[in-house]
Amino acid sequence: MRLILVLVEFGCLAPVQCLVVTAVFKNLSSVLMQVILLYARSVRTLYQIVVCILSGKIERREFLAQAAKLACNSWPPVFAIMIALGVVIGVQIGPEFVDRGIGSQLGILSALSMTRELAPVIGSLMIATQFGSGIAAELANMKITEQVDALKVFNVDLVAYLIIPRFISAVLFVPVVIWLAAIMGVVSSLMTVWLTEDISIQAFVSNIWTYLVIDDILLCLTKSSAFGAVIVIIASTLGLDTKGGAKEVGRATTLTVIFSFIAIVALDYLLTSIYL
Repeated sequence: MRLILVLVEFGCLAPVQCLVVTAVFKNLSSVLMQVILLYARSVRTLYQIVVCILSGKIERREFLAQAAKLACNSWPPVFAIMIALGVVIGVQIGPEFVDRGIGSQLGILSALSMTRELAPVIGSLMIATQFGSGIAAELANMKITEQVDALKVFNVDLVAYLIIPRFISAVLFVPVVIWLAAIMGVVSSLMTVWLTEDISIQAFVSNIWTYLVIDDILLCLTKSSAFGAVIVIIASTLGLDTKGGAKEVGRATTLTVIFSFIAIVALDYLLTSIYL
């Protein structure tokens, strides 16, 4: 703020520009504060989840319901986006590889890109949009309609009943959905180059088995599990912290998607750095 006043004094900024810059700085500081507070509350939620799991408080029936909901509702958009990405890889990169005489190497490029990055990151972003926003909306609606308060009256453990089933289902089943989606993406690349560039299926597949190692698959599963956990933690934190009316429910849903995207990208960088 003092820097802005100095710039105005020396004529570097006009008064109107000063107002605009000041407003931008205030908005940025407000957003940064919201991000810091949210992730601080998310750490608290993670601690409560760990304590609850270690104490054995797991609602098995609710876990099965959430797992079925995640698996049934998440696979169509995730599979669709992975198939589309596989087709794009085949259409965009296939001709370039064929022109250079390395068309058979497209298989490993498709497999590694799908397994290491595209499937875990893009697939998890889709799951955050579909499953994570649904969690935030459901819990926020329960909060503003006082259903959460009713559970407290009956001495129900909110973490064990509302968060743990969603958390475990995400940790266990997001990797399954993502891995199957990665396979669909590679298959779509294979079919694209087979139909358009006449690359044999045997050449495409043989290179995959030559270069793809178990560590690549483990990286995909680890990333997917971590991303699923982050999505549920952020969605549960925002949902249960909601106060107000329907407008706040929409805000919690929107922020869940935004902050999940940020957390997924940051965590992807961290896990990839550790792997490499």
